[in-house]
Amino acid sequence: MNIGIFLKQPFDYLDTPQIKWFYILGSTTFAIVFLLLFQPYGISKEMINPMNSSLNKFLFFASVAFSTILGLSLSQFFLRQLFDFEFVNNQKYIYWIVIEALVLTLINFGISFIVPDLGNNFEKELHLTFQLKMFVKIFLVLLFPFVGTVLYVSIKKLSNEIQELDVQLKQYKSVYKSSNHEQVLNILDENENVDLKISINNFLYAESSNQYILVHYLKQGEVRRHIVRNRLKKFVIQSNDFPIMQCHRSYAINLLNVDYLTKKNGKEYLVIKTQNSTQHIPVSNSFLEKIQQAFS
Repeated sequence: MNIGIFLKQPFDYLDTPQIKWFYILGSTTFAIVFLLLFQPYGISKEMINPMNSSLNKFLFFASVAFSTILGLSLSQFFLRQLFDFEFVNNQKYIYWIVIEALVLTLINFGISFIVPDLGNNFEKELHLTFQLKMFVKIFLVLLFPFVGTVLYVSIKKLSNEIQELDVQLKQYKSVYKSSNHEQVLNILDENENVDLKISINNFLYAESSNQYILVHYLKQGEVRRHIVRNRLKKFVIQSNDFPIMQCHRSYAINLLNVDYLTKKNGKEYLVIKTQNSTQHIPVSNSFLEKIQQAFS
């Protein structure tokens, strides 16, 4: 997907209370595990410093967890609505990640008056340069659970879309086959002369190749190919009365023979299974939306 198009799309990854809490608790868990496991930013020295008691260490990590939960809860459930960041595009939400890191920095600074950081160097924390460095650290750490949450939501949404499409596809096939029995598909050439006649149930898909289309169809259980001099766009228009839809700029597919939708290497495919082979037909998001509309 073009990065410009992605940035203009609506940010809909943190749009429910459940997902927001998943993000908040996931970020808190990640922050604590990250600090305990890698002990960055001088924490490793403070952990072995005999001046820091077990209680001080516990209070430090508890304060990190508390400030993270408090800051992200305020950000997601109150501040986004207050500053009208509830319904924005992906590009604009990038600014909110910066604001969120700033909120966490301010809360962390406020809590340090009650629970000092390990090392008890409070005077150092009062300097602006220290807080700016802290802001950068918080921002970088926050990026990991944020990206993880976005990926989780994306995968979950895609899985739900695939399941929904499979159900719609089965219903569509059942309705169409019950009302249309063995219709014959006349495939025309560029002069609108019949070049090939096949049953609609045997037509699989058509593939564009310059001024030609390569027709894939079944004959006696075997996949056959037939070249017709015609444009794919014109073929789709001529087949308007049949369950044939364009799914990609180079492919048009018979919905009756689609088994399911899948994702492979970050790309979506409509899968057609025959007796001796499995065909993966690429599908783009714009055409997938049109296919889903055809089912409704």
